[in-house]
Amino acid sequence: MPMSPRKRNETILLAILSIVSVIPLRLFVESRGWFLAEMGMLLVLLGVAEVVRIFGPKLGRLVRLTRPAAGLLAITPILFAIVARACGSPVAFEMSALTAFGATSLAIAIAATSDRTRAMSLVISGFLVLFSTSISDDARAIWLAIIWMTVCVWHLVANHWERLDLCLPDSVRPTVGVRPASVLFAVALCIVGGLVVRDRFGQSNRLAFGIMPTSGGSKWSDPAARSGIGTGDAAIAAKDHAESFGAVESDIFLESTESTLFDMFNDTIGEPKKKNKWERRQAIGNENANTMHERVAKSEKGGSSFSTDRMPPKKHHHFKDTVEDAVVQWDGPTGIRLAMERFDTFDGVNWTNSAKLADDELERSEIDDHVWFFDRKLKSAAFESTNAVEVNRMKVLRLNTTRLPAPMLTAGLHIKDVDRQDFFGIDNDGSLYMPGRERVPPLTVVSLASLQVMEDELLTLTANDDGSPRAASGRRPGGEGLTAYEQLKSIVEDLRTNFTFDRTTSTNTDDPVAEFLHTRRGGDHLFATLAARKAREIGLQSRIVTGFYVRPNSFDIAAGHASVTPDDVHVWTEIRLDDGRWFEIEPTPGYREPIYAPSTWLLAKRFAAAHWMHGLAIIGFITLLFVTRLVWIEGLLTVGWLFTWPLGRQQQLRIAMHIVQMRAKLIGKQRPLGTPQRDWMESLVASDIQLRDRVREFCNDADRSIFGGSGAIDRGRLNGVVRGLNTRKLIQVHNEVPV
Repeated sequence: MPMSPRKRNETILLAILSIVSVIPLRLFVESRGWFLAEMGMLLVLLGVAEVVRIFGPKLGRLVRLTRPAAGLLAITPILFAIVARACGSPVAFEMSALTAFGATSLAIAIAATSDRTRAMSLVISGFLVLFSTSISDDARAIWLAIIWMTVCVWHLVANHWERLDLCLPDSVRPTVGVRPASVLFAVALCIVGGLVVRDRFGQSNRLAFGIMPTSGGSKWSDPAARSGIGTGDAAIAAKDHAESFGAVESDIFLESTESTLFDMFNDTIGEPKKKNKWERRQAIGNENANTMHERVAKSEKGGSSFSTDRMPPKKHHHFKDTVEDAVVQWDGPTGIRLAMERFDTFDGVNWTNSAKLADDELERSEIDDHVWFFDRKLKSAAFESTNAVEVNRMKVLRLNTTRLPAPMLTAGLHIKDVDRQDFFGIDNDGSLYMPGRERVPPLTVVSLASLQVMEDELLTLTANDDGSPRAASGRRPGGEGLTAYEQLKSIVEDLRTNFTFDRTTSTNTDDPVAEFLHTRRGGDHLFATLAARKAREIGLQSRIVTGFYVRPNSFDIAAGHASVTPDDVHVWTEIRLDDGRWFEIEPTPGYREPIYAPSTWLLAKRFAAAHWMHGLAIIGFITLLFVTRLVWIEGLLTVGWLFTWPLGRQQQLRIAMHIVQMRAKLIGKQRPLGTPQRDWMESLVASDIQLRDRVREFCNDADRSIFGGSGAIDRGRLNGVVRGLNTRKLIQVHNEVPV
């Protein structure tokens, strides 16, 4: 049966919509001339195929050109990609593949001669529309998917009525409004469902395993390569193949003015207030005044201190001439923090660093033919089987500093083709940096291996009033029996629940922290400062960290990375573990807290502690069931037999035999393999003459029923056998001597 024109036209329309869904992804990033030529060629081939179909009878042999034209249409995007690259106008490989996908759907729709082939075109076009919509950054892209869905529902409803018309022409009479009503209902249902689930899903974590074929690599070498094609060495760099789908910046982007971390904090959090210390403190000596003046100057320059006393932030004006204002691109899990500077000393207003953690020679190691440089204090932990290590990558774009943004507990780093040990070091505050340079070179791609802290380790956190280590129990006098970690969690919960995050709030006193405690409103630097101070009050060593927050909604599915902008500067707190490592806490509401997963053993202990009464009850109940199994199983079998009376005679006989066999099995007298049922049943009741006669009559009835006998089975006789051969009777007859 030939395909109806309606089916063909609707399938072609859906395929065209799938190609249209790719246009917004390509139009603004490729050569306009080559792109329009490619789309024009697709239209020409579509027109040729339609002309051949319509005027086929008049054209004679030309009607055979339909399928060749469809085949040429399918490979047109690939041919244009090859020619464009040869002429110096690269087209993204992935975009060529997506367009070829849509062109294939259109070619199948043109050449299809059966519903099964047409269905293939529908599946391909539907997948392409949904995929293009999901990777688009424009919220309006969803309307293209809704249009495709509307046409598809209309198409399916029409096909359904056509099938019914063919099968039942006299009884099926669809009214005019059935199809439009069905389409409107389906579309409305999908839209309402989308609105209901919108923003209801939790923030996503990075998938541990990709769904695409991998391009090799291990945890240490090209970790992103395991996530799918296109995420290998040049996943973020986009150096080896500039036409790749990775992040490629324009010349304007690369030549724009760069901003320091301090400039970003001034724009986003607010500039530190300038204080005339000399006028405010007339009584102090000149040498002290100079010291205080230098401290303020350092704060203003962002050299080695961080001020909590700040003015309201101004609107950010950096990078107005750029395509993208990202300073760092991150290929890894989102919702985490990238540290750049740390401060451990607080005088009530300013944070400074007094630690001496510098190490200008990281330890060199070769892993999978790649050179890595490790922090000597963390290297051993990175290779222990009990410590989870996560390797992610980052590309520094426009960060005017020698510091390297890095996650918590970064143990090692690797830059492709860099094997000089003096290129990397650890500064006094414990942050990674590149000594001997003015800044990290733009487009530097760094692989970072960071340790993962388990919640089990945090539970052993110990402290005294003076901050010195104490017994492993970690419980403190006056802490109401809470461990140090439990008290720390309580501090974080209080800040995240009872305080309001607002960077536009400025301080009006000389004591920003006291004002913050009073107003309960302020920027993240005040949240971090207060958390650090409260942690010290319970005897824990703390410090604040400045850097960047990788927003969960900043991940670009198409590019495969998250863009970190100047607006993502952030301040948080770190707490020292007993072994010298530092872990982070997030006291500011609106930012995702770090996840410290408990071990399986800890989960089991917690479950047992929380549900030990239920566990005892379950164990007792299971024990009772086992001890009384003969009683309750016997009861279930007896009740089940009562409901067999409506069944046929053979079904009743089989059920009766199964009941007897189950009872015998319960007492350890199951029927031996190969023993006839009559001989086995008679041996069960050999010591009871009356019961043995009932068994023989039961077996005779079974033989007559199964081997062609006629007549109804005596239900009373069956009841006598089923009730007589209960578990108690079977135990009794087996304890007696056979007659």
